[in-house]
Amino acid sequence: MLMTDRARSNAAVEVFEQAASSYDRTGVSFFGPFGAELVRCAGIRPGDRVLDVGCGRGAVLFPAADATGPTGRVTGIDLAPAMVSFTAEDLRRAGLTHVDVRVDDAQQPDFPPGSFDAILAGLVVFLLPEPQQALRTYARLLRPAGRLAVSTFAAQDPAFVAAMDALAAHLPADQPRPAPAADPFADERTITATMAVADLAVITIRDYQVESKFRDVGHWMEWMWSHGGRALLRHIVPERRDAAIADAARALEPARVPDGGLALTTAIRITVATPRAGAPAS
Repeated sequence: MLMTDRARSNAAVEVFEQAASSYDRTGVSFFGPFGAELVRCAGIRPGDRVLDVGCGRGAVLFPAADATGPTGRVTGIDLAPAMVSFTAEDLRRAGLTHVDVRVDDAQQPDFPPGSFDAILAGLVVFLLPEPQQALRTYARLLRPAGRLAVSTFAAQDPAFVAAMDALAAHLPADQPRPAPAADPFADERTITATMAVADLAVITIRDYQVESKFRDVGHWMEWMWSHGGRALLRHIVPERRDAAIADAARALEPARVPDGGLALTTAIRITVATPRAGAPAS
C-alpha cells in the first residue's frame, strides 16, 4: 500500500524524533562540514535575517549565527519537537540570543512574505512530501534580493550504497524496499528547471565532498541509527539484525583504511538561487 504524503511526513518526523538525542553527536564528521559550506555558499552577511528549515541539531544554524553576528537574526525550524528542544538548550548554553528555534513545518513555514534575506535548507528539501511547493513558499518568504541555498546529495560512496542494499535485503517481506523516485535535484539541468518552476533563478551550483571516518562497523551502525538511516534499520526485526550487520560489514570492506577503520566519501550539491524578477510576492 502506498503511503499518503501526510503518513510519509509523520513517519519521517517519528524517525528524527527518535534520533534527536544522538543526531550529529556520534563523533562523525558529516553534517557539520556540510552545514558550514552551505552557509559559506549562501554569502550570509552581518545583520542578515536568516531562516534555517529542518534545522536538526544546528549544523547549519550555528554557522549561520556566526555569519550574521549579533546584529542579525537566525530562526531555525524543525517538525520534530525533540530536535527543537535539544537545539534550544544548545543555543541557551552558547548564549546566542540572536537565534531562536521553533517547531514548524519545512514544507510550509509560517512567516509573512518577504521576511528573510536568506533561507537555508541543508539536506532536507528532498525529504519533503512536495519539494517544489516548498521551494515556491521559500521564494515568497525571501526579500527581492534574498538568497535560497539548498544542499542535496550528489553522490554516495559506492561502499555505502552497497551496505544499504545489504541491509535492505533483510527487511521483512511485507516491508516495501527503498525504491528510486523521480529526483527534482538529479543534476544541474534538473535543478535549474525545478527552481524555475518555483519562481527562483539559479545563481550557482557546485559540488562539495566530505570524507567521514568510522572506528569500525559498530561505529558506522551507531551513526546510522542517529539519523535518517534509522528509517530502514527500525524495520529489520531483531532476530535478523546480526545477519544484516554482517552483510553490511562485508559490503563496507572496500572502505577499510590502514588503521582498521572505515572512510566513506559523500558528495553534496549546493544550489544558490534568488527570486525571479517579476515573480508574485504572495
